[in-house]
Amino acid sequence: MELSPRDRTLVTATLVLLLVFLAFQVATAFLGALARVADVLLIFLVAWAVSYLLVPLVDLVDRRTLLDRTGAVAVVYLAIAIVFGIVLALGVPVLASQLAALTQRGPEFGEKASQIVLDWQQTLLRAGINVDLGTLYGAIPERLGGAIGSVAGDALGVVAATGVLLFDTTLVLIISFFMLVDGERLWERSLNALTPALRSEADLLRQAADRSFGGFLRASLILGTIYGLAQFLILAPFGVPFAGIIALSAGLVMIIPFFGPIIAMVPVVIATVLGAPESLLWVFVLTLLLQQITLNLIGPRLMSEVIGIHPLFVFLALLLGARLAGFWGVLLAMPVAGIANTFARYVYEVARGRRMRTEAHLIAEVETAAPREATAVTR
Repeated sequence: MELSPRDRTLVTATLVLLLVFLAFQVATAFLGALARVADVLLIFLVAWAVSYLLVPLVDLVDRRTLLDRTGAVAVVYLAIAIVFGIVLALGVPVLASQLAALTQRGPEFGEKASQIVLDWQQTLLRAGINVDLGTLYGAIPERLGGAIGSVAGDALGVVAATGVLLFDTTLVLIISFFMLVDGERLWERSLNALTPALRSEADLLRQAADRSFGGFLRASLILGTIYGLAQFLILAPFGVPFAGIIALSAGLVMIIPFFGPIIAMVPVVIATVLGAPESLLWVFVLTLLLQQITLNLIGPRLMSEVIGIHPLFVFLALLLGARLAGFWGVLLAMPVAGIANTFARYVYEVARGRRMRTEAHLIAEVETAAPREATAVTR
């Protein structure tokens, strides 16, 4: 039976819609299955990221000493353990005392917040703006004090969460240890079993991962450390309470693209308003200046080897990462998106006939050269 042009169009549209529906069903099933094993995959992904962070140090020790690969990895682990031990010995008592002070002064800060809102209410009324903030400031002391007390008083939850964190951290360190020792050997064995086209694509994957995971995570770690220390040096002289906790949290969240600077500013402003209101203007201006220097001067230089991604895809990567793996998903979303961006470009060039599959590894070299040339021009 011969179909008319209109019937053929309807059949084609129906098939396309059916294919789209099936694609969504497959994607939903895949994401559901991925979510069920996300915690396991996350441990290996974090271990992979840790190994990328430590590869330069391990290679340096391996080249400069007579130790074998295992010995070099052990030396790096020992050095990191010593550094972390010193940091914990110096920093944990300070953070613990500040957390204890936060628990004790929670009701006091609630009363101060209530008074501030009441002052705003009077200011708005004098300006002729009828806004009833009574219910808000009436509930602030109880809610703020209750929230602080519940967070600090949930000792069982803190102990359980600490136990899980220590267990996961131990697994990550063990897996990353074996990755650092035998990763290169296992990779070479895997490549020998592939065809030339697949071997080139595997090289592309490794180059993209080296740049995205290694470059992005190392740069983010340095950027967060610089920002956290600078934030502490801003808050402490002005007598802002809990400067250590705020600086630590600010350094952690600053590595989150787009949202990091906004999130980092909120606790700074709140703590200054409640604990040192006379210094609010100076703290706000200096923190804003610090963000501009960090994001516009230090950040671009550290991230010069990381390929840019369109903001829409960054938002998509962040939302998917948060949905699948929480904080760690947000942290690792950008490197994963960077790898996906590289392979999307590769697939496009192969589809357009601009590149052979055996030339896949050359794409990463071109992408790496582009930001270097741009940086050289700006200088």
